[in-house]
Amino acid sequence: MKTQLIIKSLKKYLQIIIIITLVISGIVVNKIYNNYKLSELNELNKITKNIYLNKSLLSIFDTLEPRYQNIKYKVLPGDTFEKILISLGINSKEKKLVLKNLKNTKFDKLYENQIINFHVDRKVPIRIINITLEITKSKNLIVSRNISKNKFELNLIETNLKKKIIYEETKIANSLYKSAIDLNIPANVIIDFARIYGFQVDFQRDIWRNDSFQILYEKYLNDKNEIVNTGNIIFANLILQGREYPLYLFKSENKYDHYDNRGQSIKKTLMKTPVNGARLSSSFGKRKHPILGFTKLHTGTDFAAPKGTPIMASGDGVVTKASWCGGGGNCVKIKHNSIYQTVYAHMSKFGRNIKKGTRVKQGQIIGYVGSTGMSTGPHLHYEVIENGKKVNSQKLKLPSGKTLKGEERKQFEIVKLKTNVLKSELIFND
Repeated sequence: MKTQLIIKSLKKYLQIIIIITLVISGIVVNKIYNNYKLSELNELNKITKNIYLNKSLLSIFDTLEPRYQNIKYKVLPGDTFEKILISLGINSKEKKLVLKNLKNTKFDKLYENQIINFHVDRKVPIRIINITLEITKSKNLIVSRNISKNKFELNLIETNLKKKIIYEETKIANSLYKSAIDLNIPANVIIDFARIYGFQVDFQRDIWRNDSFQILYEKYLNDKNEIVNTGNIIFANLILQGREYPLYLFKSENKYDHYDNRGQSIKKTLMKTPVNGARLSSSFGKRKHPILGFTKLHTGTDFAAPKGTPIMASGDGVVTKASWCGGGGNCVKIKHNSIYQTVYAHMSKFGRNIKKGTRVKQGQIIGYVGSTGMSTGPHLHYEVIENGKKVNSQKLKLPSGKTLKGEERKQFEIVKLKTNVLKSELIFND
């Protein structure tokens, strides 16, 4: 019995000794490993601090990236060409050379969203090889570096575009704009379509579901068959509740304009609505002010529309104000003649180059719908001033435009006939 107890005790002590031995061995091995790891890291630090190795690595990484690079830049509001060069990392010496060579050129007057393509040599310091400035969709100004003379030479390159006449027609489901977009009609053509009907049609109240429209317009294609520009609307027709309103493009006294079936110009002194697709939200007259709370005379007409919707000049004239107007927010005032002035308030922003003294054409974009100033939501507050007195723009009776007579009327009838034949051919061949 005693022997068994001794053996049991020895086994217990042996297990304890084995556990202690394993723990001590683990600590020793871990320390040896950590010392080895630290030694390896020290050696690696010595290698990476080697200046010659660093230079070699930089050289290798440089060769991995292409030396020459193409950079596409879209001009932002307030950009100058000098600012753009600085943003690209062009050094002072290179910048001075470029600006000296491009003085008094199209680079002096850049406009928002204009495209500039740079081809640069990335080898420090960065050098410009050539620059392409898009002037129009068919014209580019190419600036190329003459290495031997160390200067830049300019060439105007014009692409030959092919004109194509497009005919489209459809029923209006929800809105004229959406129906036209569904046919892939370019946005600027839709805006022009709305402009030429803006004298006689209220696009919010006069168009009903299942009314329809027809349009014949020009587009220009490059050698890759890509659309690069659009031209005139040759023919347009709005069919509203079964009644047709056809318009034809005709050149009179060296000016193109649209005329109805009777040879009468669609132009009047002022357009009926200066913003398309808008909802008449508040008429001229007494109303309870939505912010101030008391009843007062509302001296204009409010058109509710999404923020950013283009606002057009309702007639030819000169901008007499384009600034902050207190409760009216950003506003534009235009003098059209000795009788009429118009005001456009609560704009989100002004149109390009719209400032005091700017001469504008009827239908030109002067700003965009917003909610600046004392406003409860995006809308245009539109006022017409007649002989110094604010009047109801929606009840204003304006004189009709020019009516073609004599030889011009005969020529117009020929143009009408040719246009109708062209339209029929396009429908038949579609």
